[in-house]
Amino acid sequence: MQNNTNFPCQPADSRTDSRRPEDAELRKKTEPAIRQGSTEVLHSRRPEPSPTRERRKVPDQDLIPQKPSESSPPRRTEVRRNGTPRPEQAPAENPRQSSRQNGRPRQVVVGRPKSEKTEEPRRQTVVVDSPDIDAKPPKTGKTDEDKSRLTDDHNGKKDKKFYFQRPGEISTLRKMLIIVFGLLFFWCIAPAFFHIRGIGVISSSAVMLGICLTAMFWHLIDRNWTFRKTAAVSLAALVFAACVAAFSVVSGMMLKASLTAIPADRPSYTLVVLGCKAHGDQPSWMLSDRLEKAYSILRDNPKIKCVVTGGKGDDEQFTEAYVMKKFLVEKGISPDRIYTEELSQSTEENLLYSKGIIRLNGLSENIVIVTDRFHVLRARIWAEKSGFTNIYSGCCETRSYLVIGYWFREMFGLARLYIFGV
Repeated sequence: MQNNTNFPCQPADSRTDSRRPEDAELRKKTEPAIRQGSTEVLHSRRPEPSPTRERRKVPDQDLIPQKPSESSPPRRTEVRRNGTPRPEQAPAENPRQSSRQNGRPRQVVVGRPKSEKTEEPRRQTVVVDSPDIDAKPPKTGKTDEDKSRLTDDHNGKKDKKFYFQRPGEISTLRKMLIIVFGLLFFWCIAPAFFHIRGIGVISSSAVMLGICLTAMFWHLIDRNWTFRKTAAVSLAALVFAACVAAFSVVSGMMLKASLTAIPADRPSYTLVVLGCKAHGDQPSWMLSDRLEKAYSILRDNPKIKCVVTGGKGDDEQFTEAYVMKKFLVEKGISPDRIYTEELSQSTEENLLYSKGIIRLNGLSENIVIVTDRFHVLRARIWAEKSGFTNIYSGCCETRSYLVIGYWFREMFGLARLYIFGV
């Protein structure tokens, strides 16, 4: 059976002629509201959800409040059946309608009933053991493992950071080297405080300080080790070992030459006292030690005679021979037993000119060289070149704070003598 009931919203071409008069009157009243764009037409409004209807539970993160946009179109007014506007009502608690906002479907949020309190979940701070690039590490002391390990940066280059090692991180051998050569350095530099400076003091102090610093900062040399550095250090070690060996051999020869004592069966001999620096008319410490040794020999042997040698230096007021004779005469030695040689400026000239004085005055050519222990070997070499055959030593002991500097100085003198012959 065909239903010919027509609704007011149907187009005119679908309408039939069998219409009630009241329907036409209702159509005239509702037609203006329909033309204005009403959102709800009679008989097309969906029923509101029942309050007892079970609501779907959603997680808390879906409860995102929606704010109406400023550019949203004005809200459309609903019209009753009789054409009067319907009053605005509060939206349902759980709307499921989808309306359009800014030309796009608005997001429908299904929330909880108002009776339940919804609180935003609190944010919890989670501590993760991950390195923070910007954070500075705590100030803690470096351990033995951290300092001994080689640290490479992103380019593969070794860390060249300079730092001192603690006493507990230094090996026992290095500690011994630091202590021994540190004390030797102060021993070698001591003559400089007494205005005694020269190549012997400078060279000995430099060697002792270099060994001490090498032992102290060996960890920096070891961590930056390369092939070139290995070759350079190996060469330096070989040179150093050769110098130590030469120093030891020459030192043994110097000690052997100083042990040639005066024989008891040769009562006839002549003392030759080698000169040294003088301060005005007074001898220096080293020269006074030589004169004390000569005085003891002359006192014990009244028949022998003596030749004192030494000219005048650029910074000296009197000749060294004059100061030496004055010292011995004041001690009680007769001036007739003392001959002076006042022209020489070196050890070679001391012995060469003494040879002429001995021959000129008819003295015994069996000589006893009075000088320091370290100086005897070089003096014997020059005495042999000057023509003396029977040579003995009457060496004196050098003062302890001067011995190392003058011992090194004598090494350079012997090296020059053997290499260049002067």
